[in-house]
Amino acid sequence: MSEKVQFQTNVPIDIALKYNDGKEVTGQYGDQVLYTLTDGRVMYVPPIVKKKIDELGIGRGELFTITKAEKKNGTRRTIEWVVGTDGSGDRKPQKRDQQRNGTALAQRRGGAGSAPANGNGHRPSSLSDAKGFLVTGHGQFLLQALAAAVDVASATERYAAACGLELQFTSEDLREIGLSIYTTGAK
Repeated sequence: MSEKVQFQTNVPIDIALKYNDGKEVTGQYGDQVLYTLTDGRVMYVPPIVKKKIDELGIGRGELFTITKAEKKNGTRRTIEWVVGTDGSGDRKPQKRDQQRNGTALAQRRGGAGSAPANGNGHRPSSLSDAKGFLVTGHGQFLLQALAAAVDVASATERYAAACGLELQFTSEDLREIGLSIYTTGAK
């Protein structure tokens, strides 16, 4: 059986669809849409996510992000599904053929000259090259471990302040905590 994507609140997950359409299913959580991903995993999402994927014209193999975002409205908490192709959340719908053309792709990335360098001064040839590792299960686990490190450090700093202590974590501390969580969980 294929590994199922687990959506954690406020943790964006980069994915790519194996097929253009999902399969509508009914399960213990009501109506959902089942998608198979390019890395062999599957995901179950509510119909609103399918609608957003369709509106954005996301096709098979195109890397995009889904975030199960928790929103607060007074004391009430709700879930909002955010779907985006450039990490910035929902974007305006475009037709599929416009998305495939290079101009639309450059605009989504913030201009032709703004693609991120990959550490050795070369620009990735596509968004998939830049985020390819994050599509894998290990990439998602590393991302979750680093997000957990930020959460742990933030909570620890708040606790220390409540105790009258001054404590501030550095980016190196966060990196080390995140990698420790990752390596412990990978065993």
